Amino acid sequence: MKRRTMLLLIPLGILAMIILFLNVYPTLVRNTKYDLQLGFVQNQEFPRINDPSDHFKNEARLIAMAIYPDKKESLRQAQLYVTKRGDSEILQVENMRETADLAAFEMRLNNLQWEPGEYTLYFKRGTDIQKKLDFTLK
Repeated sequence: MKRRTMLLLIPLGILAMIILFLNVYPTLVRNTKYDLQLGFVQNQEFPRINDPSDHFKNEARLIAMAIYPDKKESLRQAQLYVTKRGDSEILQVENMRETADLAAFEMRLNNLQWEPGEYTLYFKRGTDIQKKLDFTLK
């Protein structure tokens, strides 16, 4: 009798684990935060930069990417802009009206025209700055 009960409980336990995994896994892999990345190479399959960093040799054009979570709380006007660190003058700006299916918002920087130094990249939604990234050009 104990053996028959065990043979019945083991498949039920495995089935329960599979159902739990299928319900929990999507929440574990879901993108839930805004992100900001900077690099030279954009990923062709996913919204991200392949070589993100915050220190760059100023020898090629940089790509800034604001990455959205899977679920946005509302649709707004978004903005990416760059300033020299410690200065309020905006060197470059890109505006975007958000849509429900927007996964990422990118801006190709004019960094080849800028002097070596320290800069800040901002990602703004509406009037709120979501993320900022300090970076250095050498």
